[in-house]
Amino acid sequence: MKLSDTEKLNFAIIRGSKAYEEWDRRQNMPTYLTIILYELLMRQKLTQKDLVNLSDLPKQSINKGIHRLLEKDYLELTVDPDDNRVKYCQLTDIGKKYAQEKMASLFEIENRIAQKMGAKKMKQLVALNEEWSNTFWECLGKKGEK
Repeated sequence: MKLSDTEKLNFAIIRGSKAYEEWDRRQNMPTYLTIILYELLMRQKLTQKDLVNLSDLPKQSINKGIHRLLEKDYLELTVDPDDNRVKYCQLTDIGKKYAQEKMASLFEIENRIAQKMGAKKMKQLVALNEEWSNTFWECLGKKGEK
C-alpha cells in the first residue's frame, strides 16, 4: 500500500512527537515541565498565559508545573508594575542551573540533528512546518499564529 504525502507527513509528526515523549520518560519529567523549562530558558520571562499559548497545554498543567518549580525555589513570580493582575514567571539562578542540566541532553540531540541536516534544510523545515501548522489552524477556523 502506497502512502500519500499527507499520510507520510502525519506519521512523521507523530513519530517525532513520540521521540520527545520518550525523552521526557527517560528524564522522568512530565511534558508540561519540559515545556516550561524549555520556554523559560529560551525566553527568560513569560506569563502563565504566555506559557499556555506557546505550549497549547491546559492552564491546569502549566499551573501545576509552575507550582512544582516554585516549591523547589527554581522559579519566581514577579508582578507587572503596570498591571497587578499580570505575573511573570522567571527561573531563579538555581532554577536556571537545574533547567540547563535537565535540558542539556535534549539540546544536544536537537543541535546534532540540526548540524546533520544543515542550515539550509533547517530553514526550509522551519518555514514549511510553520506554514503547514498555520494553514491547518486556518482550515480549522482558528487563529493559526500564537
